[in-house]
Amino acid sequence: MSEVVDLCRNLVRFPSWNSKVEDALAFMQKYFENMGFSARIMTFKNSKGQSVANLYASYGEGHPHLLFSGHMDVVPSGDDAAWTFPAFEGKIDNNVLYGRGIADMKGGIACFADACREFVKENKFQGKISFVISGDEEEPLVDGTEKMLEQLHAEGEVFDFAIVGEPSNPKEMGDEIKVGRRGDIVLRITSFGQQGHTAYPDMVVNPIHNLVGLLNAMQTDNLDNGNEFFGPSTLQITTFDVGNPASNVVPAQAYAQIDIRFNSNHTSRSIVDWAEKHIAAAKGKFVLEPEYVGESFLSPISKNVEMLKDIVFRHTGKIPAYSTAGGTSDARFVKKYCPVVEYGLTNASIHKVNECEKVENIELLQKIYKDFLRGFFS
Repeated sequence: MSEVVDLCRNLVRFPSWNSKVEDALAFMQKYFENMGFSARIMTFKNSKGQSVANLYASYGEGHPHLLFSGHMDVVPSGDDAAWTFPAFEGKIDNNVLYGRGIADMKGGIACFADACREFVKENKFQGKISFVISGDEEEPLVDGTEKMLEQLHAEGEVFDFAIVGEPSNPKEMGDEIKVGRRGDIVLRITSFGQQGHTAYPDMVVNPIHNLVGLLNAMQTDNLDNGNEFFGPSTLQITTFDVGNPASNVVPAQAYAQIDIRFNSNHTSRSIVDWAEKHIAAAKGKFVLEPEYVGESFLSPISKNVEMLKDIVFRHTGKIPAYSTAGGTSDARFVKKYCPVVEYGLTNASIHKVNECEKVENIELLQKIYKDFLRGFFS
């Protein structure tokens, strides 16, 4: 068994869900220190007193400075009885490694770390390699990556380029390189009416009718048609709640929640402005409460991005598409400090029962990362 596959299995065996990442990060801290990296745990708290551990490791000094960003936390395993093999065993069967987090994204961490181990051992180079490994990307408590980068920036760290090891390929290893991400905003809308008996409609104001009308207007209003790198922005109604057990009572309130994934034609502020215009034109009284998740962004197609594309083609025989599909990731924090792309394993099984990855893909990603290190520091 190759060292990178063995490292993947070791990481999968840590049940690091719900931000219980301390043991896994301590393991990687020791791993990096054995490689000659400096490594430290960085812990942050939020306003509720919740805390999460994160890991920063670095090797070398000066520039160019390459950053790898990843997260050690995973989503829960779900129905354990539905797994073919235990979710945190790291079982290999028919050359496929099964385990929660192998694709999303402990495999990416292991591949980049092992690529660095070999690269540092074999090469003398000018520059610096850093790892920012968050403990709460899946379960947002304190935004570990964001706060780590803020502190590192205050300490004087300057990064030149970054790779986020999220699983970027929908099916096969040469499918896509993510060069940006859509923005995300959640809109919570409360509709207020006048409660009363359904038999006297002239004496009530039905907040459900008003909210349905508003949602229909928003849903049928095309936000945009997309652009060169982004598909059209999308709107999904994720909940509609009234809480009314009586069939003959018009309630006083109704509530809905909308998730909008938007492209670079918009900002969170412009989406809120769009929603407020619809509310102003709608019948009824409403309160809008937006939750800002992340802005859309697009990284420049630089020589480093083109180099990664060429390396992926050389190893896979496929020319990867530049993509911005998918949800949000910690790249939205990294992009504030340097250009960033995402390239990792395949994502067809992430968050599912029997999350898995082919052993050959793990070993292939390690080689791609190692060749990128060679090119970046050449």
